[in-house]
Amino acid sequence: MLKDYSEVEDNAIAIDCFLKGNCKNRIKPTILRDVKTEALLVFARTALERYFNQIQENGCHPVIGTQEDTTYVYDTLMELRDTLQECVVNVDYLLTLAKYGDKYPHLKKLAKYEEPLRDYYNAMAQKVVSHFSDKPSFIPEFLVICVLSHWVVEEEKSVDLYPFLKEIDFALLIDKFEANREYFEQNNDGIIADMHNVSVSIIEKLKAKKYKANTHRVSKTRKKKG
Repeated sequence: MLKDYSEVEDNAIAIDCFLKGNCKNRIKPTILRDVKTEALLVFARTALERYFNQIQENGCHPVIGTQEDTTYVYDTLMELRDTLQECVVNVDYLLTLAKYGDKYPHLKKLAKYEEPLRDYYNAMAQKVVSHFSDKPSFIPEFLVICVLSHWVVEEEKSVDLYPFLKEIDFALLIDKFEANREYFEQNNDGIIADMHNVSVSIIEKLKAKKYKANTHRVSKTRKKKG
């Protein structure tokens, strides 16, 4: 499967294969409030994929406190990434639709169908970009834990479509980072606290975002009848 939408050949067959291969057993919500949860999981899958790919490419070995803590945290996150890859698309899927949606008629309808997911995802992504534009310190894996914990545990949003989220002990994962701040913080920069703060901002942005369909579009058939 192609790693990035920019690698997709400019032809309909290659694009279709890429879109279908992005997620083999996708769970697609049918109501908007669940699409917000889906958008958050798209955010989580994308962040975890980027993070673990970077770790592998650089030959790094992340450490959190003891070997036991490290193994627990990163095994849990890798399992979450693998599960999300099976049932949730990532941002490359949305970028591909944005790039080719107007070029191929059969993709235009799909792009329209995915508009709520795209809009909810973009709202979160814009918050992340603006927050970290002047901050070099960033712990993507911890941010994923924080936003999911805030949504699932604190906001008590329904995750019936994604029951695997109920099996994750978010409080324990957060405690592992909290207990080992020295591995992440330099010069008392408060990066752990900052991840908590931005996660709250991301969730508030997602909650406040409202999808508004374009109601001004009128088909030629309806226009003639009027």
